[in-house]
Amino acid sequence: MPAIRLAELHPIVVHFPIALLLTSVAMDFIAVTLRRWNIADVGTWLLIFGVIGALAAGLTGSLSEHRVARGANIGNLLELHQRFGFAAGFTFALLLLVRLIWLSPRILMGMRGVMPALATPLQQRLRTAVPALFAAPPSAWMIALYLLGSVVGAVLLGITGYLGGALVYDHGLGTPSALWHAATLAMR
Repeated sequence: MPAIRLAELHPIVVHFPIALLLTSVAMDFIAVTLRRWNIADVGTWLLIFGVIGALAAGLTGSLSEHRVARGANIGNLLELHQRFGFAAGFTFALLLLVRLIWLSPRILMGMRGVMPALATPLQQRLRTAVPALFAAPPSAWMIALYLLGSVVGAVLLGITGYLGGALVYDHGLGTPSALWHAATLAMR
């Protein structure tokens, strides 16, 4: 079996965060529609692993960028792909941060059984600093705003994927045909 080249890692890694993040968005909408908050817990875990995967996809994309054969005309398209990828990753990371802040009382409550010496003082400090977190669940408008942010993230992710597909299938980026494609364009 041939060894995997560094330039080949990005297309291997990138599909996992796409699936995880889009499924996270779907789980959130299902949870809100059915009012089944345990489904939102699934969405949280999908979001956590999706953001970690997005970091890996961004890293492998950056590493492989300089190691692939490419034609001269794809520089702008590649930069656009990178910008949309960063925007999508940033959006989902921000959503994860908001989600963890919302869930912090539950997280600390769960930690009390495992690490009471750490969880109890943290919970008391958080209750003093941000009492609204402990007063009631997020309001309907906050949930709607969060869901809007997740739709924005999903759209950015879709655009990123479309641009990545255009780089590979239209321009041959990262494929042996990229050199042929570059030579053909140079001859015109």
